[in-house]
Amino acid sequence: MIKVIAFDLVGVLVTEKDIDFPTEEDKLERMFGANISDDEYIKSARKIIDDEQKVINITKEIINKLYEVKDKDLFKKIKEKNNDIKIVIATNHVSFVKDFIYKHFDNAYIDDIFISAEIHKVKPNADFYKAILDKYNIKPNELLFVDDSQTNIDGAKALKINTIKIEKDSNVSYEIINYLKNK
Repeated sequence: MIKVIAFDLVGVLVTEKDIDFPTEEDKLERMFGANISDDEYIKSARKIIDDEQKVINITKEIINKLYEVKDKDLFKKIKEKNNDIKIVIATNHVSFVKDFIYKHFDNAYIDDIFISAEIHKVKPNADFYKAILDKYNIKPNELLFVDDSQTNIDGAKALKINTIKIEKDSNVSYEIINYLKNK
């Protein structure tokens, strides 16, 4: 029985708008992803923009311009049919993305957020998935991991975690609800 669903953010919960950023912003945006810590991100980003606070502010601006939520009611739809399931966001990103998550998702339905820069673990490494398993004291077969990256899906499968690979045009709520019905 699935007890926790872990959703990747970019490509699953949000799409990236096609935006031409100025050079500095473009370079910063390319640094999003498998960040082991905000400090490492800022250290690298300061080679582009020397002011730390400016790096943070611009990063938050980029996130808000770039991402668009696919289905604002996704978590509500899942919880209405499966109230006992925990919903978590599990993303390789800088922690500054949290402001976006809190602003654009109904936090009443989110049980936790695992961000690589905060937990100092990145997908597809086993320790990232184990952080979720350990936090909820669940077995791998009680976790459903949803991602658009085959590499991250393979990392979860190696631990015998249930997975759904999301394709670009997938209807995420349909995929999840259908999976849970048939499990």
